[in-house]
Amino acid sequence: MGLFLRSPWDFRHSGAAVIFVCASIVFGGSAFAEELATVDGALKKMFPKAGHFDRQVVQLSQEQIHQVEKAARLTFAGKHTEQVIIHIARGQSETLGCAFEDTVIGKWGLIHYLVGLDTSGAVSRIIILDYQEIRGRPIAKPRFLRQYQGKTIKDTLQLHKGIDGITGATISSNSLTEGVRKILHIYELIKPQLS
Repeated sequence: MGLFLRSPWDFRHSGAAVIFVCASIVFGGSAFAEELATVDGALKKMFPKAGHFDRQVVQLSQEQIHQVEKAARLTFAGKHTEQVIIHIARGQSETLGCAFEDTVIGKWGLIHYLVGLDTSGAVSRIIILDYQEIRGRPIAKPRFLRQYQGKTIKDTLQLHKGIDGITGATISSNSLTEGVRKILHIYELIKPQLS
């Protein structure tokens, strides 16, 4: 388990898979891949006062997965990984917050991003690290990502219900929104484990 896709051909849209594979062959494997930020660079932007970051990898149990699926109204199968990567921001003597590193499936490929949470569990910032998008490129723009700031587990995180999607990029907008909703519920569930 722990994979995003059950097989390399398990895309939501087989047409997108065919286009991506053909373009990858022609352009050397990275036709649509665009790296926007490194993990280290994004972490420093999210938590500029952090002296260092502790990286933790948490493997969710089947029970935890079921709890998150129910609470966040989503399914993990083929769409979300069971392993969570967390970067805990440390100040001089205090924890400043944490950032979850996650990947979701957009219309054209994977969207790799960080979600920063403050110590209360509210979204402080989201940074797209890299993605394989054509029409969904605006999801990386601060104007779109600012909608998530301050959102907590108590907020409705759905397109057209608290989050405005991007015209022509509904699938990517929805995937990112679902990913953030999932992260908020995972944080609530595992925060006692974070040290």
